[in-house]
Amino acid sequence: MASLSESIEQEVKRRGYETMMDYLKSYQRKVEETIGELRLRHGARAFYHVNDEYVPHWQGEPGKAHEPISGNLRQMMDATADGLLHEISREIAQIRRKIEERQ
Repeated sequence: MASLSESIEQEVKRRGYETMMDYLKSYQRKVEETIGELRLRHGARAFYHVNDEYVPHWQGEPGKAHEPISGNLRQMMDATADGLLHEISREIAQIRRKIEERQ
């Protein structure tokens, strides 16, 4: 009897992990979509537009000073989005390992 109840318990846990993984994958897709929309519609789009419109006209010290700041801002926006997606993927992988342990 212990074997049957252990088997049932393992199956329940496995299905719970699969459900969590499905939710995380769905969340990951939504985050990717949102990040894409935000980059296009809001901050990044506005930043790139203003940057492309005004920076070419800057002469001397302001133009030189802006280049590294602009590059850093672009990297930070990308790194933040990439970091979030990486953490979601890492969590999905951990859950996947738990499912595999239960099989």
